[in-house]
Amino acid sequence: MIFGRCRNLYNVFVIPSVDIKQGRVVRILRGNPDDVIISIDNPVEVARRWVDRGAKFIHIVDLDAVFGLVSQAEIISNILDLGISATVGGGIRDFKTAEFYIKTGAWAVVVSTMIFENRQDFEKLLEYFPEKVIVSLDFDEDFRVASRGWTQRFQSIFELDWLYDKKFKGYLFTSVFRDGTGMGIPRDHFKKIAQFDFGSEKIKIASGGISSKEDIMFIKDLNFWGAIVGRSFYEGKINFFEV
Repeated sequence: MIFGRCRNLYNVFVIPSVDIKQGRVVRILRGNPDDVIISIDNPVEVARRWVDRGAKFIHIVDLDAVFGLVSQAEIISNILDLGISATVGGGIRDFKTAEFYIKTGAWAVVVSTMIFENRQDFEKLLEYFPEKVIVSLDFDEDFRVASRGWTQRFQSIFELDWLYDKKFKGYLFTSVFRDGTGMGIPRDHFKKIAQFDFGSEKIKIASGGISSKEDIMFIKDLNFWGAIVGRSFYEGKINFFEV
């Protein structure tokens, strides 16, 4: 396992992902919780090591909460106690859970299923904490939104007219068919996303399959604010942050 030095590369934040399952940092393939390809002990130490190497942000995902199991909230709280700027997602489907992470110190919470299944709490979240909300639009090959652990499909990400003008910090776009594969991002998909008006003054973060410096530079050229990297960091395939 190689931990590279993360930094702001040409104004793109490259963000290590810390996905937690049963008390360990894992990487799973295309959202399948039974297909674990990387497993590392002690998520708090993993997060600390990323920050020690210069990461400005990390992305924390509670995979157990995603699939209705016992939440990893205690571990996530311990990570946030380190003073790390972190986005927190995974199973945040009501206002109370989102508020807990925000008040615990999350830089932003990442929500997906809530916006489709609990619109009332989503609206409340935007009312109280608009600058702390990242809307996750995880998409399949046909740009359909994938939610509830990527087990359900909704309409195209380009057909959510009621959403785009609302006030929140930004979007996380994840290509679910590439996530965890290390195959590279689907460039044509992200080009189309970059060309669409999802609302002004919102940041855009890319995720799903990023496996090279070229992928990150491609995202930068599309004016994305950040790129989340998982498997390729942990396997040492991307190590250009080392100085």
